Amino acid sequence: MYVHLFIGMNRYKWQEASNREAAILSYLGEQVPLIYCLEAEPQQGEEEQKVEERLLYPLECFIFGEDPSVGLEKLQQYSGSSSAQQCGRVFKEGETVYSCRDCAIDPTCVLCIECFQKSVHKSHRYKMHASAGGGFCDCGDLEAWKTGPCCSQHDPGTSVTMETVQFIFWNLIDVDFFSMNTIVELTSCLGVRGEDTYFCVLYNDEHHSYDHVIYTLQRAIACDQNQAQIYTALIDKEGRKAVKRGTLRSCQQAKDNIRRNSEHIIQKPLRVEILHTAIMAHQTFALRLGAWFQKIIGYSVGLREVFCQVALEPAADDNNPCLISRLMLHDAKLYKGARKVVHELIFSSLLMDTEYKRQFAMKFTEHYKQLQEDFISDDHQRNISITALSVQIFTVPTLARQLIDEGSVIKVIIDTVMDMMREHLDSNQRFHFQGHNPDKFFRVQVIFHDLRYILISKPSVWTETLREKFLEGLHVFLRFLCCMQGMEEVKRQLGQHVEVEPEWEAGFSLQMQLRHILAMFQDWCSSDERVLLLAFQECHRALMSCTNQPFRSEPTDSYMCKQILHARPYKVSQEPVSIHLPISRLLAGLYVLLCQTGAIQYLPDFVDTLNFTELAEQPLRCVVLAAQVCADMWRRNGLSLVSQVYYYQDLKCRDEMFDKDIIMLQIAASKMDPNHFLMLVLLRFELFDVFNGNSSSKDQEVVKQWNRLTEEMLYLIIIIVGERYVPGISNVTKEDVTMREVIHLLCIQPMAHSSLVKNLPENESHETWLETVVSKVAIFKKPGVSGHGLYELKKECLKEFNPFFYHYSRPQHSKVRALRPPVPPPFCPGFSNIVYLLCCDIFIHILRRIFQKAAEDRSSRWTEPMIQRVWLLLPHTVSLSSSSVSCVVFAQSVQDKEKAERKRKAEAAKAHRQKIMAQMSAMQKNFIESNKMLYDNMPESSIQSDTAASVESRVAVGPEQGVCSTDWGAQICILCQEEQEVQAQAPAMVLTACVQRSTVLTQDRGKTLSPEGCYPLFMPPDLAVGTHTGSCGHVMHATCWQKYFEAVQNTTRNRLHADLIIDLENGEYMCPLCKSLCNTVIPLIPVEPSKLNYESAELVGQHLTLERWVQIMSSRIRGLRAAEEAMVLFDECQADFRSILSFGVQEPPKFSRSITEMLGVCATTVHRVGLQTAPNDLCPYVPVMSWNTCAYTIQAIESMLQEEGKALFGSLQNRQLSGLKALVQFSASQRLKSRKAVIQKHFADMLAVLVPVPTVENAPSILEVDFFHLLVGLVLSIPALYQEEAVDLQPSAVSTAFNHLYLLHLVTMGHMLQVLLASHGPEEGEEAHAAAELFSIMSQHTDGLFSLWYTVKCQVYVYLMCIQLPLLCSYLSLPSNLFQLFQQHRDVVTNLIKRWCGNAAISKALKGEMQIIRYPRKRNRLIDLPEDYSVLLNQASHFKCPNSSDDERKHPTLCLQCGVMLCAQSPCCQQQLNGEEVGACTAHAAICGAGVGMFLRVRECEIILMASKTRGSPYPAPYLDDYGETDPQLGRGNPLHLCPERYRKLHHMWQQHCILEEIARSLELLNVMFPFEWQMI
Repeated sequence: MYVHLFIGMNRYKWQEASNREAAILSYLGEQVPLIYCLEAEPQQGEEEQKVEERLLYPLECFIFGEDPSVGLEKLQQYSGSSSAQQCGRVFKEGETVYSCRDCAIDPTCVLCIECFQKSVHKSHRYKMHASAGGGFCDCGDLEAWKTGPCCSQHDPGTSVTMETVQFIFWNLIDVDFFSMNTIVELTSCLGVRGEDTYFCVLYNDEHHSYDHVIYTLQRAIACDQNQAQIYTALIDKEGRKAVKRGTLRSCQQAKDNIRRNSEHIIQKPLRVEILHTAIMAHQTFALRLGAWFQKIIGYSVGLREVFCQVALEPAADDNNPCLISRLMLHDAKLYKGARKVVHELIFSSLLMDTEYKRQFAMKFTEHYKQLQEDFISDDHQRNISITALSVQIFTVPTLARQLIDEGSVIKVIIDTVMDMMREHLDSNQRFHFQGHNPDKFFRVQVIFHDLRYILISKPSVWTETLREKFLEGLHVFLRFLCCMQGMEEVKRQLGQHVEVEPEWEAGFSLQMQLRHILAMFQDWCSSDERVLLLAFQECHRALMSCTNQPFRSEPTDSYMCKQILHARPYKVSQEPVSIHLPISRLLAGLYVLLCQTGAIQYLPDFVDTLNFTELAEQPLRCVVLAAQVCADMWRRNGLSLVSQVYYYQDLKCRDEMFDKDIIMLQIAASKMDPNHFLMLVLLRFELFDVFNGNSSSKDQEVVKQWNRLTEEMLYLIIIIVGERYVPGISNVTKEDVTMREVIHLLCIQPMAHSSLVKNLPENESHETWLETVVSKVAIFKKPGVSGHGLYELKKECLKEFNPFFYHYSRPQHSKVRALRPPVPPPFCPGFSNIVYLLCCDIFIHILRRIFQKAAEDRSSRWTEPMIQRVWLLLPHTVSLSSSSVSCVVFAQSVQDKEKAERKRKAEAAKAHRQKIMAQMSAMQKNFIESNKMLYDNMPESSIQSDTAASVESRVAVGPEQGVCSTDWGAQICILCQEEQEVQAQAPAMVLTACVQRSTVLTQDRGKTLSPEGCYPLFMPPDLAVGTHTGSCGHVMHATCWQKYFEAVQNTTRNRLHADLIIDLENGEYMCPLCKSLCNTVIPLIPVEPSKLNYESAELVGQHLTLERWVQIMSSRIRGLRAAEEAMVLFDECQADFRSILSFGVQEPPKFSRSITEMLGVCATTVHRVGLQTAPNDLCPYVPVMSWNTCAYTIQAIESMLQEEGKALFGSLQNRQLSGLKALVQFSASQRLKSRKAVIQKHFADMLAVLVPVPTVENAPSILEVDFFHLLVGLVLSIPALYQEEAVDLQPSAVSTAFNHLYLLHLVTMGHMLQVLLASHGPEEGEEAHAAAELFSIMSQHTDGLFSLWYTVKCQVYVYLMCIQLPLLCSYLSLPSNLFQLFQQHRDVVTNLIKRWCGNAAISKALKGEMQIIRYPRKRNRLIDLPEDYSVLLNQASHFKCPNSSDDERKHPTLCLQCGVMLCAQSPCCQQQLNGEEVGACTAHAAICGAGVGMFLRVRECEIILMASKTRGSPYPAPYLDDYGETDPQLGRGNPLHLCPERYRKLHHMWQQHCILEEIARSLELLNVMFPFEWQMI
């Protein structure tokens, strides 16, 4: 109440004050320092509450004249609507935006995800990509869309004006916003005062690295690394951070330390300032005020208009600009956080209304040059510069026209570029970029984007003013191109190789920037006939006025075939030549447009007679330069020239370089005398004397160069005559041109959609028109589980294939087939004279000379490609001229000679093949004779073995079990290739293996296990974390493996970043054969097959019942415990103690030393990895972990087989079968290596879960253990009970059979009871009646709790009813009705059930106080993903970081194991893991996947596989576009849909524990040069 009273008093005080401005500013000057910057690390929530109560709420009351909620309601009623017509949502960096390919005016028109989902464009062809930040949603902008400009939620509103609002806006913008850089003005206006406390503020720049700033802060202000990292992250994010608070002296000392530690010879020191606390407070409040302004103007369109009026209102002093101009001009002086606030305020106000947007655009254009100068001298990125707003105004068609008409924006932009690049002009007024500043040059090139934005939409209606201003801009643009015409000339290096490679990248980078701009200028000119003619006139005048014209010598006469050419002498190989000719190429493009539009007839009225010889001169030189480089004549000029020629003909530049040069040559060929044109070509190719018979050489290198130049010259003639797919040269459309490009690309090989797009030229809107033609010429082949979809060319389109297609590169030419080219379309009338090149005297002379050379005996004077090109041109020559008979005669003779030569070579090759086949036949006969015995001893069939197998017993457990062969046979070492039998006393042979922790089977994801409780002896039923052991199945000698591992250690330590691939400290290595990741070896244990004596087994079975077996086990355990404690047994106990031996014992196997060592190696690894502990051979849990990994691996394989719908037996791959066999025998052998007392204790503890064991107390209940792990542990440890002090014994085959049978019965009954306790009630049937009887027994021992619980449930026996029991029960020697076990052993089971159900844990579980695992356990799968990827993007757009309130770019990352969305790669969500800072994904993987993670980075559309804190790798996402391709980083932006097959493959990789292997192989292939900090994801 007191707060509101205080606020009300201030409001009336402001309204009644004579100088309201002074009153408000005085109040702010007092209150702001009392709220902000009172502490070095302020409490954000507390500050925000004070700001709302003391500052913002009073201002709102002053604006509305009453309570803001009441005033706002009235305002909305008055306005009628508070919604804006445009969305205006400002995009953050990385936010996903959408562009409609069908309806957008240009690619810069985008929608936010909310507007896109509610718009008609969702069903159109659209693209999606990540925003660079700084733009806003164009929903509601009528000029941005052809159709559907608004989504369903944006409607226009109305406007109001208020004097009070205008007053507040003016004063707060004028004072507080400029307080961020004008400290003197702030002090005078607000009367800043307060205690003498200061801040040392460090600012962000783009020159110092992250690590350098951290190091500097640690040294300068004595903070720890963690605090320095926090400071650095905030500086990078906000643009500045106060790193010290104190007196002026202490802050000055900190400033000096920072500058001294950050300064370097090539680096300036960090920017540091000392600010008074009051100044810092007001600057902080200015940022908060920006957000408040956005809130206020969002209330109503009227409030927004008032703000715009205030921002654009001219200043009272004519020398001062308006507020918005001042903000723009001060932008480069602001730090990053302040800039963002200003830009967002402009987005939400001035750019939301058409009229104010126009006024703002005029102000922007007025200050354009100054803004760009500030940007170039600045070191911040463009997306946080005010210049980035150009895309929001220059791309609006009507606004662009107004800016051209009223602001001469084209001239302004080009003049700005010219002023920035004037320093690169040489004495001839041409650009020369040697030694340029790359960073500054890159920033200057960004200005060309604005010129492209202005020209992106050509006008449909021209006015005289528009023509005048456009031609004015074109004139300035041509002056800029004059500086590029002939720049960076090169001269052929002779004798010595060039010492320093000249700079060339800058020139081609500039050419690439101008590529689309040149095309757009031509497109604009083509839309108006008069503009086109005047543009050609200007372009021709500019070409003629260039100071670097090539015609410096006097013309001379050249004679050939009675023809005289009057031309100036010039040799490309001897004089300077430039590859940059933008004006000549622009002139060629304009000439074709004149022919296409029919305006060529008016050209004489604008341009005097054209000298086509001069026009063709420079393009011809470029073509000759490329030919000479191809002929290796410029080798001494280095790679720079090779690279220039490559880009000259490459897709990125060819349409405005090579293609335009060909067009200019076609223009000249159509207008010049054909003989003169060809003579000019011969002169420039420096072949004139060669074909005139005046030059000869014995130098083979020179002859090879002549031959290569002749090939290139003939190829050029083929191109000039045959390449007609240009609108204006022939009657073709753009669709025909694209179709031809696609046909020739697919003639090389089938290609993916993305590959086709990359190899096709695109326009300024990044469209290639591929979709419009590809279905006409190609068939789409869908992809499989891997790879991508491919387009294959239709057979009927092969007739359009031209092997001399001029856009083929040299590698592509080598792949094509030699087929006769198709008939090209006819020339347009203006170019029809080109065909006369093929029948002129000079051309006939050229053909005659080539055939004469081919007819001579010296083959070095002609080449096969030369003859191929001639044969291609000859038919056209014959059809056009009757004077070519002599050429035909020569050609016929050459052809006959070639045929004879080919025939001779074919006969020689045939004789050679026959000779080789005869030799091979003789060798084969000799081998058979020498090894006849091998063939005689081969078996005829394997029927006998199959018959014997069918007779064998199909029982695996008990006295009726059959014989199971466990022989390994002979194995071959993959390293030394030697064969060896696996025997007990032989050297050890090992199997490669990988041990890893796993949560694939977990029923309680996120739970961790520690050895403090019952684990690891008892695995809980939720299988929280298991230890899996897999193998690739490859065998080695133990000694060979040890040598290999030592070699891997020695070589890997010297390899760059090898620790990212394998962890040597943890024993990792790559399998020598298949390169699978391994970290141990499993020794192959030989086990002799034991034949069971069925008669003895029958006799033993008559005496050894389950009850007796339990008594014997209990006595043996009691006796062993007594012997250990030196106690004396009674005689009766002594007899029972030894009775276990009476059913048969035998001597255990003895293994060689190497096998024993390998047993220890594998067991130590399993123990170390499974428990995440240091290696310890003496730990009692070493054998337990071996049993656990055996059980868990079997369970994982069984789950995988069920998932795939495969049978339990016979479905394993060989490597899985070998690995499982080796693992079981290794686990069984652990009892021989470990101390017998330890194994005996473990057995006693495990058996106590099932039967009473006198030496064990507090055994876990049957609800707290996994019975399969228990069964494996009991079976593998029970032989330890047979060991005596004096002699080592183990049970005989008969004893083993009964031990396994009764253990299986006990475990089965215990598990059945476990299942029933967790089941849902009984059903009908025989099993149901047996279950009901068991239920009644259980109820007697659970105090009625189970009966109460039983009445609630409605089903029974879910687990057992879903298994096909009969065959499995028979195989395990169990009754088909498992409840009969309780009937068979009624006497024993009754007491056991009483004991099992009497455990206190059972009572807790039935009361709901303890979690119960239901059976059957659910099979884990990766989470379900939506079919449409935009659904995931929508989820990511609504993702809020749990630890950060800002809206900066985040990386929403989805865990595919549990479905949690995480904030990856962000300092806000870093956590401590084992004392180290790690990212959210790494910390989550440690809990969710036991260190193994599989994450989907939503905005990047990429899977991240993680195996530890230091290792990971990217993996393709299972989302494909309509062309069967993935789209990492959303580079192409096509709609994506889930591919079930690929997601299934990911699931199998996870389920089969192959993620570590995939990561290792991926990193091995990547050959990592720079390590990635995977732990920070």
